[in-house]
Amino acid sequence: MLSTGMRVQNRYIIVEKLGSGGFGEVFAVRDEKSCHKVKVIKVLKVLNLDNIPASEKDKAIALFQREAKVLSYLNHPGIPKVEPQGYFTIENDQETIHCLVMEKIAGENLLTWLKQRDRQPIASSLAIDWLKQLLEILQELHQNHYFHRDIKPENIMLQPNGKLVLIDFGGVRQINNTYLVKLGEDREHTRLMSPEGYTPIEQINGKAVPQSDFFALGRTMVHLLTGIVPINLPENETNGDLIWRDRASEIPDKLADLLDEMMALFPRERPSSTEVILSRLNDLASLEGLECFKSGDSAGKIIPFKDIIEKILKAKKAIASVILLLTALGFVWHFASNKLAVESNKLAVEMNKVGILYHKNQQFNRAKSYYQIAILLKSDYDQAYYNLGSLYEDQNDIDSAIRQYEEAMKYQNATAYNNRGRIELFYALDQNCHRAASLFLEGLKIVTNNSVKYALLTNLGRAQLCLDAYEKAKKSLEEAIAINGDRPEAYCILAPVMDYLKNESATKDALAKCPIYSIRLRELDNWLKEK
Repeated sequence: MLSTGMRVQNRYIIVEKLGSGGFGEVFAVRDEKSCHKVKVIKVLKVLNLDNIPASEKDKAIALFQREAKVLSYLNHPGIPKVEPQGYFTIENDQETIHCLVMEKIAGENLLTWLKQRDRQPIASSLAIDWLKQLLEILQELHQNHYFHRDIKPENIMLQPNGKLVLIDFGGVRQINNTYLVKLGEDREHTRLMSPEGYTPIEQINGKAVPQSDFFALGRTMVHLLTGIVPINLPENETNGDLIWRDRASEIPDKLADLLDEMMALFPRERPSSTEVILSRLNDLASLEGLECFKSGDSAGKIIPFKDIIEKILKAKKAIASVILLLTALGFVWHFASNKLAVESNKLAVEMNKVGILYHKNQQFNRAKSYYQIAILLKSDYDQAYYNLGSLYEDQNDIDSAIRQYEEAMKYQNATAYNNRGRIELFYALDQNCHRAASLFLEGLKIVTNNSVKYALLTNLGRAQLCLDAYEKAKKSLEEAIAINGDRPEAYCILAPVMDYLKNESATKDALAKCPIYSIRLRELDNWLKEK
């Protein structure tokens, strides 16, 4: 077979072996004929026939060739690119080696990503964003008469820019007249099964259809929303539906209903096409129902939403014109009069409000634009910086989130200190519990809102638990409980703290007030695994 350092096709140098499994091995290769000054690293997938029965080898080769054909034909940013000459064979004395060179996708697959987060469930806003991305990829696939048959977190790559790529097209199937005739004749086809619970019953029986992809995608989203592999979730004994909603926090009913429909037992009960699902998602994320909101300068009067938008856009254009004029006259960034500055601040507040509405409804690009305009109008607007950071965090763009939180911190935003510390505690590649604790303490010096103070104290307790400072953690968590004894998070962290302090009765008391089956906290999960 192939090894590091070998030259393949007089073009590709094998850099390292990335992995193996299924029917093949995967290598990183350097393309020596790349037009770029820096040689591009690509992925070389090699079909390994050694462990395949002789009767199945022709079928394995056909699947491999089909993957090459599909990837070279399709053109979508969410699908790995393969050049027309990407598939080739190498002949040697013992065998024919089948090879496929494709684009190397930066990032990591969602299964790895979820494990690195200690299987913490994703927010529903991120789920909607990812579901849209994946449906748009499937739309490209289905419209070209193919379906994937192997959708699961392991086969979805999360790039550094937050965009998803669907990979591993080894099981892709073409929908053509021959295939439909074979289905009608009740003939069996290649079976692709996932033991983790992503595969629908018709596919297990060798009769997959495009709606089989919807089932697998729905199960994938449930895994991400609960942190639990589908096979480990209970099922309704009457209809076989997955019982999962109680494990996902604050998910909109309409989104949960849609996912349940996608995971229906029979294909005919699932949505008929990607267009239908995307339309449902757009309805879910629209601003329907938000016809109006209270304007800060209208004494509580309810103003129609479309009117306030028109007002804001007109004012924005006027101020933009003033800015351009002042710039042309050589002014540094500021307004020529106090009156104009006051109007700018008012407009910034309105823009931030609109951004929040779009943000709540998962229209991230629009929300981002309004937050950025608010900051442009009021450069010390801490809440707009914080909101923009929160948006980036929802999109898993952690580096951008950090930058915005730190801008908000410059203007004494206590919530930004909380979120910045939380990132240090749970998202940083090298967990820095000392740094996180210091950020929470700084936030506590300036906080005025009790809800934010509760979060800061609870997270401080988590950082102190990480540092094995159990007495300090106990004090912080008890202070949080004194602020709000109805919230469960502090109790859930207090339980392991009291256990480490050898206080059995206090451990039981805290655990009794922690809904362990519906709340997902890394420290709690780790402690429960130890018990």
